[in-house]
Amino acid sequence: MLKRKVESILLCSALVASMLAGCGSNAATQTSEAGENKTTAEAANDGREVVEVTAVLQLNPEISLENNPILQKIEEDTGVRLIIEAPPLNNFWDRVKILVGTGDMPDFFAYGADTYATQWAEEGLLADVTDLIKDYPNLSTNISKEQYGDTKLLGDDRIFGVPRPNSYDKAGFLINKKWLKAVGMDAPRTVEEFVEVCRAFTTQDPDGNGKADTYGVSFGAQQNSMDSGIWHMNNDFLSTAYNIAAWHHGMPDADGSFKLRPLKSEYYDYVTLLRDMYAEGIVDREFITHKSEEHTEAFAQGRVGIVGTSGKNYTTTVLERYGLNIDDYEYCAPLALDESHDPVYVMPPSNWMAYFINADSEHIDAVLKVLDWANSEEGFVAMQLGLQGIHYNSYDIETRTIDRTEEQTKAVNKVTSNMFAFANAYQNQEALMGGSTPEIIEKWQKETEAADQVTTECYTPFVKVVDKIAIEFPDDVQGLNSLEVRYVTGEVQLDELKNFIDTDYQPKTAEIAQEFADFMAENPVRFEK
Repeated sequence: MLKRKVESILLCSALVASMLAGCGSNAATQTSEAGENKTTAEAANDGREVVEVTAVLQLNPEISLENNPILQKIEEDTGVRLIIEAPPLNNFWDRVKILVGTGDMPDFFAYGADTYATQWAEEGLLADVTDLIKDYPNLSTNISKEQYGDTKLLGDDRIFGVPRPNSYDKAGFLINKKWLKAVGMDAPRTVEEFVEVCRAFTTQDPDGNGKADTYGVSFGAQQNSMDSGIWHMNNDFLSTAYNIAAWHHGMPDADGSFKLRPLKSEYYDYVTLLRDMYAEGIVDREFITHKSEEHTEAFAQGRVGIVGTSGKNYTTTVLERYGLNIDDYEYCAPLALDESHDPVYVMPPSNWMAYFINADSEHIDAVLKVLDWANSEEGFVAMQLGLQGIHYNSYDIETRTIDRTEEQTKAVNKVTSNMFAFANAYQNQEALMGGSTPEIIEKWQKETEAADQVTTECYTPFVKVVDKIAIEFPDDVQGLNSLEVRYVTGEVQLDELKNFIDTDYQPKTAEIAQEFADFMAENPVRFEK
């Protein structure tokens, strides 16, 4: 344990320099200072003492924490004043790792239930909330046992975080319809058609500006994670054609067996496809440096014509967020390998990160009180949509429809969002299904229903056992990540990648691979269409 703590501190020391160097590349860190959001909360709280709780959260840069009415609402309803640090999005993950590794943790923070979180749980840095959740009813009614499986980090029944509940996700892609018309093509359905469209978008000047400044597609990547390089859930629209989902390990191989990702039968076909597209220049080559949402920004800016996205909320997180003309874009089902295959959605129980509490915090109950409130109907609506009369006129939670003006929409985007909200679903549904206007909702319904008609749904459990690989063999994981990226960029040949997997990775991970196969045998996937 001591060795891992030392390694964490050394890692974070190395990250400090990159954090300082990168701070100028994105919006500055925001903080809400103690007492900044005071209103009449002390009086409204029936004499209750206001507890100040520190947090590090991932927020949209347009959100202002100063005199934020949602923070004021939280304080009035719970008696808890949140003192928030919101690092720039591109440096958020590194900032959290620095704070945890150097012992300067807040009371709680948002983070993925990944290998880093597992290591922190092993080191005793995260609070075990297993026996506390029962005292907060909304944390049980709005978050399922299956969703809590994501924060059972150590492979037993102990819970080390509160998931941010999400509705089932579906990974498809958005395409620029104006570009399709310009090159005289239809939206692709297979991998081969996808490559042809990407080639046309790159070489035929689809935006008509007379410059060679467009690419077919941009991919997501998260270069500051233990699973960096070429893997991201926004790339699943393509990788699932090869029976690979970036972070959802429960997707079976072509023969129905369960294998670790680099051991799957079509793994080399997939990474070679990326290599060929990279070499031809029909993919935005900057994707291998991405840390956050650069791929979506490139799409919104008209630099690429295709981007992976979530089928459940692309209207709000892409089209509305970036002010795009909805008639110029179309959502499509994930790609099929060829005409003989169906596209597949991989659908584990859905969370969007989790909230982890400092094991040494004096305010564990206060944190849980806030998260419980946020998972109530009142808290969910307030954190997702703002305050009635100010940010919207009316809202029907049964139909998930809202009446608000354009000015109210602009106003709420400055104070809250689904990234800020501590619950992204209530009773398994998001706050707004399809968008904020009847026109956008109709578009969403039409496009997602069309995608659902042709796509098979693969329901999987959370698979935590695979996370042990990065904990027990971090050097090998990072070595594999590096080789994958270097293979895609043409710096190494296939033999070098294969040799590493065959002689290093596979033998070392054999025992975990068997645990994984045994777990999946006990927790089978199901397919629906």
